[in-house]
Amino acid sequence: MLHRQKHQDEVRRYLQQHFRVQGWRFSLPHGRGTETYFARGNGQDYFVKVAVPVERYLTLSEIGLTPPIITYGNLESGLSIIVQPYIEGRTPSRSDYHNQLSEVADLIRTLHHQPTLQGCLPAASSNFYKETGIEAINRLRSKWELYKAQVQIVADFVDSSLEQLDKQVSSFSGEGLVVSHNDICNANWLFAPDGKIYIVDFESMSIDDAAADMGVLLWWYYPPELRQQFLKIAGYPYNDEFQFRMRVRMAMHCLSIILPREGSFDEFKPENFRESLRDFRAVLEGKENPEGYNK
Repeated sequence: MLHRQKHQDEVRRYLQQHFRVQGWRFSLPHGRGTETYFARGNGQDYFVKVAVPVERYLTLSEIGLTPPIITYGNLESGLSIIVQPYIEGRTPSRSDYHNQLSEVADLIRTLHHQPTLQGCLPAASSNFYKETGIEAINRLRSKWELYKAQVQIVADFVDSSLEQLDKQVSSFSGEGLVVSHNDICNANWLFAPDGKIYIVDFESMSIDDAAADMGVLLWWYYPPELRQQFLKIAGYPYNDEFQFRMRVRMAMHCLSIILPREGSFDEFKPENFRESLRDFRAVLEGKENPEGYNK
C-alpha cells in the first residue's frame, strides 16, 4: 500500500548518508501503526520507524527494554526516524508467557516504575485512578462517535456499555499512576533467540493506571490460577479493587483496539465490527478469554 511508504525515498537517502551504503531494499512489516520498514543494505538487516517519539525509545533502549538504537535523527521533511537492528525473534505464545512468567512480570515492573521514562511523557492531570479513568473513557467515547453511524446494528449495545463503564470508572478510588504501555498485546513483544525479552511500539504510552496494562496481559494471556503470582512479582495487589479496575480498563481496551488509531494506517471494516466485539462482550459479562489459555 503506497500510503504506508510515503517517505521511503527520504528513508533511503537517510540510510545512504548514515551507513554509506547505496543499495537498499525495503519490505513492510505486518501491522498498521506508524510508517515502518525492514531495510537491507550491505548484507545487514535493520528495522526503521518514522515519526516516533525518539526520546522515549532512546530511554527504553538504554535500559534494555527495547532493541538498541543504532542511529536516529530527522528526515528532510522534519519527521523523526530511528534505526534498530533487525532481530529474528518471535511473537510470544501463551505458553511462552506462562513459562517465563517471572521474567515478563519483572520487565513490567521495571517499565512501570522507570523514573527516566516518566520524564519523557506528558504529565497526568491527576494522580487518581478515577480521574485518569474518566479521561480515558471520554477519549474512547469520542473515538467511538467517529464510527458509530457505520455500525448502527450494534450502536445501542455499545452506547449502553459505555454508560455502564462510565459509572464503574466513576467508582474507582485510590491513586498512584505509572508509566503505562497502553498497547501491551503479544504483537508488541519480541522474544529473541538469545533469551532476551523486548517490548516494542511505544506511541500509545502515557502516565496511567497500572490496571490498564495488567488487565490486558492477565485476561488475554494468563489463566486465573497464575495471576496472583504474576501480580506479586510485578508489585501489585491481588485484591477485589485492583481486579475490578483491571476488568473495567480491559473492557475499554477491547473496544478501543477495534477502532482505528489516530494517525495510523488502521482500516475500519463495518462488516466485521459486530464479530470484533467478542472480547468486549466477554469482559463485560465477567467471562474469561474465549480463546482459552493453552495456545
